[in-house]
Amino acid sequence: MDFQSFIDWLFAFGHDFLPFIVLAGLTFLFSLYFGRDRFAPLIASLYAALALYTAFPYGSSLTGPYMRIGLYIILALIGFLAFYGLSFFIARSTAEVFSQIVLSILVAGFVLAISIHVLPVQDIYHFTDATKALFSSDQAYFWWLAAPLVGLFFLGK
Repeated sequence: MDFQSFIDWLFAFGHDFLPFIVLAGLTFLFSLYFGRDRFAPLIASLYAALALYTAFPYGSSLTGPYMRIGLYIILALIGFLAFYGLSFFIARSTAEVFSQIVLSILVAGFVLAISIHVLPVQDIYHFTDATKALFSSDQAYFWWLAAPLVGLFFLGK
């Protein structure tokens, strides 16, 4: 493989997985800014928002995908504020960059799996076939939902 084909492959990879790369980067920046001990409240709020969003009784009155996505974001923010106090009970540790990167990747996958399976994000953004292959199957959905919990279990010390 020559240098030009490597660059072409790199750009194709970046294009195929751009939403995943952006979300992983944003969650990594979140962990750098707020600290690694805020990952547990973030993950808990995403799970709580998913449960509340799917059980929301007035979903039919929300018109358009932006309002539905906004509802999920609002529920996640409220959940984060509610779970934020939990982070004071979690043993504080020095931030390890490796664990922050891994947890960022797992949270980004979790959010993309929810975006593809639950939220109407596909009405706004058309995911590439590579992204759909990684996140759209029922098995992938289950594993991406479980991934942040497993990551917290092993890396959240």
